[in-house]
Amino acid sequence: MNRHSPSNSNPAPHPMSRREALRTTLLFSSGILTGGLAGRLAAAPDGADKGAALGPGGIDLLAVGDYGTNNDKQRQVARQMAAYAGALGRPLSCVLALGDNFYGKFMPEEFPARFSAMYPKKDFNCPFYATLGNHDYGPSYDSKQGRLKADYQLARTRQSPGSRWKMPAKWYAFELPGKTGKPLVKVIYLDGNNFEGALTPQEKLAQRRWLAAEMAKPTAAKWLWMVSHYPIFSETKSRGDAAGSKLLEQWGPYLKDGRVSLYLAGHDHNLQHLRVEGYSPDFVVSGGGGASRYEVVPGKGRGFCMQTRGFNHIHVTEEKMTVQFINPDGKRIHAYEREVTGKMRVLEA
Repeated sequence: MNRHSPSNSNPAPHPMSRREALRTTLLFSSGILTGGLAGRLAAAPDGADKGAALGPGGIDLLAVGDYGTNNDKQRQVARQMAAYAGALGRPLSCVLALGDNFYGKFMPEEFPARFSAMYPKKDFNCPFYATLGNHDYGPSYDSKQGRLKADYQLARTRQSPGSRWKMPAKWYAFELPGKTGKPLVKVIYLDGNNFEGALTPQEKLAQRRWLAAEMAKPTAAKWLWMVSHYPIFSETKSRGDAAGSKLLEQWGPYLKDGRVSLYLAGHDHNLQHLRVEGYSPDFVVSGGGGASRYEVVPGKGRGFCMQTRGFNHIHVTEEKMTVQFINPDGKRIHAYEREVTGKMRVLEA
């Protein structure tokens, strides 16, 4: 069972030093730029086979963002997620849903068609932990519903506690247990919607205070992740790092202290894995769930980026996590593993 309150028995995960972060970043960037690695990874065998080869132990979860289009592209990615999960031969611990959960007008009675049928329980018998994206507020986007659209999604968890849909609040934290039942991963979900009509000034202040208190709590979990709809850094051509600039002011100190090993986001409709000097996490953008694809700017030296739809598979043990990037055809296009100490390496095909 997933735990929604942190344990207090052990200290936070071992931090990665600034020197280790810089060395790993340089190795990562030079490998992408000079080794022709992206081409070799694109030719990798089927991602589900790679997942199964990880062997026993640990937990498995999927991540997907910008998926709520209710069109054939979403259905294609959803079918591939189901096929991938089935080929693992192990149950999923959860799915991390990264926002823009429902494009266009959305009413509560649409949950069965647009969530339950799109991701059926027979294929995804696990919680979907969701965060709110800009289209989930939508005062100036496609629905004109404003905060009411977000309220519908929040109400689903309160009114149907047995539902796989999990959004207990606009920001929240939970722990995922490992095979022994002890906490393995602590995940902190944050709402980065700072525009007018989304978070109120009072909510912004409340979230900042909550995050400071949450980060101060001890946890027995080996891994600490942060999740938001908005990327902090991005190689998307039309946006770059703009979406994360204000969030970096608020959350940047927590991303430098070595405890956070993964920052996971959507918003940009492509797949990315970036390393940035001075920051401890690997930054993953997983915005390929069904929306139109955004052009990337490769070759900037921060890592992998591809203009494609798809999703991520994450396998976590006490010693390491392996993150795989799967396209809509089920092919692994990129992968990396990270040790709990912070050491990272890109996996070749």
